[in-house]
Order: sequence, then C-alpha cells, then structure tokens
Amino acid sequence: MGSLEEYLLDDEYEEDEISSEDEELLDKLKTTKERVEWLLYKYPNARNSDLYLTILYLRRFTDLGKYIKYIPYNVIKRYEGIFETIRRTRQKIQEEGKYLPTDEEVLRRRRKLAKKYRRLIHEL
Repeated sequence: MGSLEEYLLDDEYEEDEISSEDEELLDKLKTTKERVEWLLYKYPNARNSDLYLTILYLRRFTDLGKYIKYIPYNVIKRYEGIFETIRRTRQKIQEEGKYLPTDEEVLRRRRKLAKKYRRLIHEL
C-alpha cells in the first residue's frame, strides 16, 4: 500500500482537468446516458468501476458533488461493489421484517416491486 501522493500520481483523474471546451459540452449533456457516455469517454478507469463512475457523475452533474472530496481511483477501486453489497444487506435485513423504512412511500414502493418479482419468478 503506497502513500496518498503515490495514488495521486497513478490516478488519471485530476481535479482541474476540465477544459473550457469540456465545460461547454457538459452544459449540453442533459440525459443520464449522455453524461455517463461522456464520463466513460473522458475517464477510462470509469469503465472498470461503477463506484468511480458514480462518484464522477455526482461530482460533475449534481449538487451532491460539492460534498464529495476528491478520491483517487486507486483508493476507490479497493471498494468496488460496496454500494451494491450494502444495498443487498439492507434488503435482506428488511426482508426479515427488521428496521423497515420509516418513509411509508418507500415501504409501499419496495413491497410493490417485491410482489412483481415474486409473480415474475413464479411465472418462470
């Protein structure tokens, strides 16, 4: 495991890498698909890591980005899949009836989706 400086040297993403031409293009990208495609083009490591891609997306296209500090790719790739693992673990715990959502709309939506999946699996 190297120092932060070594990670920064190995990382393709730099904080101020966006040119004025890129800024103009970013303003024109309206759909998630267009934005993700641009990120995949601009940052090849994002092709290998959904976590890296997500962080780049949030930093470039959402208000959440101002709360997310720069994280080098080599650090991010150690945690690939963590969001999905956390989501699945939460889902299993809630399927046991524990710690259900406090927002009734979220609970209703998840139950409706679970019912659809059960119906679909049964039909297969």
